[in-house]
Amino acid sequence: MSFLIVSDIDHTLLNNDGELLAENVAALAEARAQGAKVVLATARSFSGALSIHDALKLDTPLIVSNGTVVAKRDGTILHNVAINNQTVVDVFKLYDQTNKYWILRTPKYPFFHPELVANGGPFGIEEYAKTMANDKMLEHIQNNGHTPIVAASLFGSDIEAFYNANDWQEMGLVADFYPPSHYYDKDGMSVMSDKASKGNAASWLQNYLGLNDLPVLALGDNVADATMFSLGIGIAPENAKEEVKEQADWIAPHCDNAAVAAAVRKFVL
Repeated sequence: MSFLIVSDIDHTLLNNDGELLAENVAALAEARAQGAKVVLATARSFSGALSIHDALKLDTPLIVSNGTVVAKRDGTILHNVAINNQTVVDVFKLYDQTNKYWILRTPKYPFFHPELVANGGPFGIEEYAKTMANDKMLEHIQNNGHTPIVAASLFGSDIEAFYNANDWQEMGLVADFYPPSHYYDKDGMSVMSDKASKGNAASWLQNYLGLNDLPVLALGDNVADATMFSLGIGIAPENAKEEVKEQADWIAPHCDNAAVAAAVRKFVL
């Protein structure tokens, strides 16, 4: 049976050590051989998601930066949802007061805090990344409202208190906090427009690809992933946050035990 399978990458498709399990690769390849379409939907940037996309030999566009950007494999931007420019300025000023490391993402490339790059940031040195000093970055976003910023992230130690102290929703933003992981040994957080979500991006892409008649299998461990569950069958791995599992239609095994393969074999194959 044909399906549209939309899967998160980290802690869902990959295990907790950041490894792409052979069982998941095999199950997705078998599903594609039977007519399924597989799409990755991730908090990673476009360049950060490409290695997994290519390892799976996918031919579909990618949903990246938590649904703020949909892009073809060649980098062509199909769809993006940017943060209001004045809000970007306000967020950047808050970030600047923390003395932590920021990343501002446009649809095509990220701006990195120069010290984040020097200290080996969470995603390494991305192709086409730009670095800019704090004062220059603020000047750039104040004077270049035509440069869309789709996400603003902050990385460093003890960020959770800062994350909780600000009313991101009041600013028209969706915010996520990320504890240390295989990517980075410190805290992280990110904000994006409240008009953006993985669910909205997946729905847009389904329509763009003319796949509205296909049932959807949506998989993920985080709150951002749960926005996709209403599109069809929502799957959360055992390691997902409790609030995500409560919204899921089925709880798959832990991501260390090939959660994606288990879900695909149960519902698609």
